Amino acid sequence: MSILVLAPTLKTASGHDHAFCTELNRYAGASNITILASDKFQLEADLPAIPFFSVDPYEYRWLQREARQPVPLRKFLSSAVQDLRKIDFSIHSKLILHTADPIHLVALSRSLPRFKGDIYLGFMLPPSFWLRASIGRLTLSAASDLAIHLLKRRAAVTLYSETGAIRFDHRSIGCLLKLPPVQSVKIPEAQTNSAPIFDRNGRIKIGFFGAPLDDKGFQILLQLANDAEIRARFEIRLFLPPDQQELAAKINHRRDTIIANSEVRDIPTYFDCLSSVDLVYTLYSPLAYKDRMSGIVQDAILAGKPLLVTTGCTDMRRFIDRVAPGAYVHADYSAAPASECLASVLESLGELSEQARIGAETIRKMKTFEAFFSTSDA
Repeated sequence: MSILVLAPTLKTASGHDHAFCTELNRYAGASNITILASDKFQLEADLPAIPFFSVDPYEYRWLQREARQPVPLRKFLSSAVQDLRKIDFSIHSKLILHTADPIHLVALSRSLPRFKGDIYLGFMLPPSFWLRASIGRLTLSAASDLAIHLLKRRAAVTLYSETGAIRFDHRSIGCLLKLPPVQSVKIPEAQTNSAPIFDRNGRIKIGFFGAPLDDKGFQILLQLANDAEIRARFEIRLFLPPDQQELAAKINHRRDTIIANSEVRDIPTYFDCLSSVDLVYTLYSPLAYKDRMSGIVQDAILAGKPLLVTTGCTDMRRFIDRVAPGAYVHADYSAAPASECLASVLESLGELSEQARIGAETIRKMKTFEAFFSTSDA
């Protein structure tokens, strides 16, 4: 088995593709895998990825959001095509594009000859994520749709996402529901115990994981930390990326209800952090996450932890209802409803935790490479 992974979003030791590639490397062995990362990728001893792609999907997303002039999408596409035409695809039996951004998806459809192996196209982020509402976004959305059809003519293609759908601007199509595998992490039974783990002051611990973005409800969480009732009954633990050390230090200096941590975390350490809280905060913006999943949601359930989610984040709620019904509470996307919702958690945390623990067994079976490489739904 020879696996080729196209990972243009792989730049640093964090994120979707880094976790996926790290687990795949442990599962299949480095001799069976070729990982092509961003040309900005810093070589790692435990992840033998090759710096390769000249186009950074997040770069053109950022330019599209911030620039006051048109973004040269044709230039990006031309560069991506040139990169892909340097690859000898024929020596591989499997090809994976785990985070299929529109530029590289279209470029692949223009570069790939007939392929005798299997192609796995993952839409961890929907096509609409990469560009704001614009003519360019509509064009690339339609081009992504066409690219899938072109690739299907040349190879056996498996489409997957964490929601079981791909939502273009012009239509939605169904695909397989697949979750990023996490086979190297063994979660002890003690970590899936349904009993709450109160802090020394008897407060319930709420965990926030990831970048401190408005889309992830970070400002709402800071408002909650100023609520007297929340301060008395809850402790908020922030697990921020390593580049947020300054913010973490500022929060730790000024607040007693919030504890911030910005250390570098590998996958086992990340799950240790999940296990240290009682409830995981995913009160995300319904504008940004209405049709998206978050890896935090599935990882929280895998660790046996219930969640606070936004009422309008329908795909998240639908997913939890499928794998761990009764393992979350929901509130509208603002501080007052969230505060009221958290007050109700005080009475129901034990039951919520028990439902999450039961759901962990379902998630565990879905987050294996056997399930990932299957051509049927999880």
